[in-house]
Amino acid sequence: MSGSSWSVLAALLFTVAASVAHAGPAPCPRTGAPSDRAAIDPLFHRLRLDRIDRLRAQFSEEKHIALLARPLRQSGTIYFDRTRGIARVTLAPTPERVVLTASALRIEKGQKREEIRLDQSKALRAFALVFPALLRGDRAELEAAFTLELGGTAAEAWSLTLTPRDPALCGLVARVVVSGRGAEVASLQIVEASGDVTDTRFSGIARNEAVPAAEVARGFGGP
Repeated sequence: MSGSSWSVLAALLFTVAASVAHAGPAPCPRTGAPSDRAAIDPLFHRLRLDRIDRLRAQFSEEKHIALLARPLRQSGTIYFDRTRGIARVTLAPTPERVVLTASALRIEKGQKREEIRLDQSKALRAFALVFPALLRGDRAELEAAFTLELGGTAAEAWSLTLTPRDPALCGLVARVVVSGRGAEVASLQIVEASGDVTDTRFSGIARNEAVPAAEVARGFGGP
């Protein structure tokens, strides 16, 4: 399955947008050699073969900030729809809805609503769509913006580390690590350049026919 750290993603997207618009890019640090194609191919083949059209999962998330003694915690439900995108409905500690489509990120909290267009920069769009691209098994889209390094094997436990190539992201995001087993994604970690780390874990995963289309529509904020 899958999911993402959508609170940190939302915050980072707005920061990235401001950085792209007002600041010069930072050079990307040198990274280790990426995994060879033969090592990664089986994972993406399995993700494409195990096609996901709709998905629902519970998430629990912790953000570790150096200046805080305790992590910030959130929990709720994530919905994925191949044609709509991803919606994250946070229930605790504060209700919030974050909807990510191919063109925009929308945040709803109480009566307040904010939106950011993803076409402001190639880097912004690439970072936002990491999770949907992984669920689709779209390796080319990921490799256009990230260096990929695989640990483990597609048949067993694995972790995929994505390191930004684009200077517009390097000053904000050090790496994204997605872990799973077989075709199921179990966790996602975002390590910021500042050293702050957000860990998101997924449970209660249901997919395709097991997830009513009407429930997904409600998750995205529709009737």
